Amino acid sequence: MKNCWPLVFFIVFVSSCNQEPLVLVSKDSKLMVQQWLKNEDSTLWIREFYSIPTDSMDYFLAMADGMVLCGGEDVNPIHYNKPEYDSICEGYDDFRDSIELLMIRFAMEHKVPIFGICRGHQILNVGNGGTLIPDIPTFIPSSTLTHRVKTYDAHWVNTEAQSWLKTCFGADSFRVNSRHHQSVDLVASGFTVAAYAPDGVIESIEFSDTLKHPFAVGVQWHPEALNDSLSKQMAKHFLNKVAFAGLQ
Repeated sequence: MKNCWPLVFFIVFVSSCNQEPLVLVSKDSKLMVQQWLKNEDSTLWIREFYSIPTDSMDYFLAMADGMVLCGGEDVNPIHYNKPEYDSICEGYDDFRDSIELLMIRFAMEHKVPIFGICRGHQILNVGNGGTLIPDIPTFIPSSTLTHRVKTYDAHWVNTEAQSWLKTCFGADSFRVNSRHHQSVDLVASGFTVAAYAPDGVIESIEFSDTLKHPFAVGVQWHPEALNDSLSKQMAKHFLNKVAFAGLQ
């Protein structure tokens, strides 16, 4: 019995080292999303799902307290039944599509908080049955906004009255950065629009029934690349949902 104590101590020690919340980020090659989150909670355990071996993905999904779908390439239009858009779209990463759709299915089934950014906003919609506008200049030629620009202050977004943006932050409108040429078209079942750009482009969606899912939200801009109070509040709001999920 005496010789068992080192083993017991080791098990307790290892268990205690993994109490911090685990957030999976889909693909974050510049580490900007990870830094954005860690600025608000340095204790986070963050793993990039794209780099995890496929035979370990189920393990990390089951461990996750939250997920972030990051920006990146176009979503392959076969995933929203529009193969005719192929010539309009730009580059794809089919492996990334597949693992992000896996993350979305798991998060929605298991009520894991999930936050989509830019491409992540779009594939969150696609993964729940919605569709995309494959190229804004082609499909909305009347728009006077340029949605793909490098400035940090590209255009205004206007929030819906009952949206998470309005409820949580009290914002009727605010300015965002904008780096996309695609956008949400048909909104997925169960989701509602939380914000629009002045030209009607959908800038945020949210799952409307928080009893069925506590937090499934997408934004078309890049809060991780902004250094303003609203961006910081968004990170805190998401991490509050993550922390609560970790207690369940």
